[in-house]
Formats: sequence, structure tokens, C-alpha cells
Amino acid sequence: MKRILLSCIGLCSLLFFASCACVPLRKYNDKRLTRYINRNLPSIHTLSDSLLVLANNNNYDYPHYTLKSQQLRNAMSALGLETSVYYKQQYPYDPCNEVPCDSVIIFKQMSILLGVREVIYDFSMNPKSYPEYLQYGNFYSFKKAAPNVYIRRRPVPMM
Repeated sequence: MKRILLSCIGLCSLLFFASCACVPLRKYNDKRLTRYINRNLPSIHTLSDSLLVLANNNNYDYPHYTLKSQQLRNAMSALGLETSVYYKQQYPYDPCNEVPCDSVIIFKQMSILLGVREVIYDFSMNPKSYPEYLQYGNFYSFKKAAPNVYIRRRPVPMM
């Protein structure tokens, strides 16, 4: 009985510590990703142009392993393992005055502790300016990483 009680207390404290440690880890990962994006901006533009050519003016989803070029696959896996090209607004409930909705390439990575991280490349002809939200308290953030490149972080959607 005593062992079960200690196991439950240990498990609860471990879960509490893990949930509290996620916010600094998210901030660190976002900062590290911003540095990577700024250092490798030409390769991100090249990758985005290649994905646009492959999409051929249609909304398209790419897993990183489907690309034949090893160089493109490495660049894509550094940004996210799943990539989507959207020419039109994908979801009607997206706040298009706050985040880019159409004419975007979204590199997506999902983690249980860190949530969903999306690197958004806006390739629209008339780029808009978006407000910068850094709200880590409710597990949502949106920030500009480079010209026309944004990082959005949100919780893992419930299944």
C-alpha cells in the first residue's frame, strides 16, 4: 500500500514537473528555430519554391520522406516533418487578420510536450503585417521569425 502511494505521488510530481518545464523549453526551441531560419533563409526560399512548383497551384500536403532530393528532404525535416501548401484559406474559422491564411506553406512538427509547431512561409503577392502574439500562458504563440516567415505554436489537438 505504501509503495503504491509513493508511486502515485512520484508519478503526479513527475507529470507536474514535466508540464511546468514545457514553457521554457518551448521558448528555447522557438529561439533556436528563429536563429536557424535567419541563418538559412536562402535555402528555405529554395525549398519553398520547389514545393510551390510541385503543388502546381493546388493545395497539397507533403510528408518529408516523399521528396526524392536528399538536400530538400534535410531542409524540410529541419523545419517540420509535414508540409502543406495552401493557395486558398483552408479553415473558415482562421483569423486572417491575425495570422496568414492563404498563399502559405506550413511546415508542421508535433510533439506531445511541446505541442504543434508550425513554420509559416507567406508567399502572397501582397504581404500584410500581422500582430505579434507571445502568449505562452494559454499555449498559443505567434511570432515573426524573418521576413514573410512566422512561427506559430499551439497545443496538440485532442483526438
